Amino acid sequence: MANQHTPLITGVFCVFLLAHAFRADAQAQPQPAASHPQRVWTSVNGNTVQAAFEREEDGKIFLKRPDGSIVATTRAKLSPNDLAWIDAVNNPAQAQAEKTLSFTKATISETNNMEHYRKVRRLIIRTYANLTNNDRDDKMLAFLERDALPIFGWGFVGSQCYMTPAGKKGKVKEMYFRPQEPVPLREAVQMMRDKFTIVMPDPVLVKQVAYYGGQAWELQNPPDYLSRVLLLVDESNGNIKRFDIHFPRPN
Repeated sequence: MANQHTPLITGVFCVFLLAHAFRADAQAQPQPAASHPQRVWTSVNGNTVQAAFEREEDGKIFLKRPDGSIVATTRAKLSPNDLAWIDAVNNPAQAQAEKTLSFTKATISETNNMEHYRKVRRLIIRTYANLTNNDRDDKMLAFLERDALPIFGWGFVGSQCYMTPAGKKGKVKEMYFRPQEPVPLREAVQMMRDKFTIVMPDPVLVKQVAYYGGQAWELQNPPDYLSRVLLLVDESNGNIKRFDIHFPRPN
């Protein structure tokens, strides 16, 4: 009787071994990388393409278009915002440690609901970079500081200037804008866009940094007429308590 069941038992045992082998082989094969969402990529010359990040390999970055075609490019051809996004994907631990956030441009309905955004008046911050003699000729800065609250809607506006060889106030070095109340970070970024008229690529990237014993969010890749833009954090609620704008040193 035992001999009559031997072929059946052997066949079942072989099927089991084959199934186990297929499972082991499937586990040994490299699994495809998790797909990334479609987003708009911008080249350094302003061209855009809708695609999903596939991988970075051998000095090239591969993007997958919605139709499935693959586009290959290099770091030198992509915008700084795109490179920061790729670095966050490739090295999430470092990105988490440095904590970089991105903010797209707010819609009109969003800005209509931003309480602090509506309080302040629009100005063109670039014009202050061109002031040359703040002791005598250029009164625009003095008027802004004097009328910070009643006309411009800021709780306080202050500044520091580079000194000329003659020991007088020259070009603006730093400007400080304190809102009437701390502003949520999303709203503060939109205020940088619209209320200071700082032209920036979309989305705007800000990176968390330590600043004089506190925390701040630093604007990434500011325009060349600014050397640094910081949003100082109110430790009690995490909102932005001050906008610090730094200008390059004169030649």
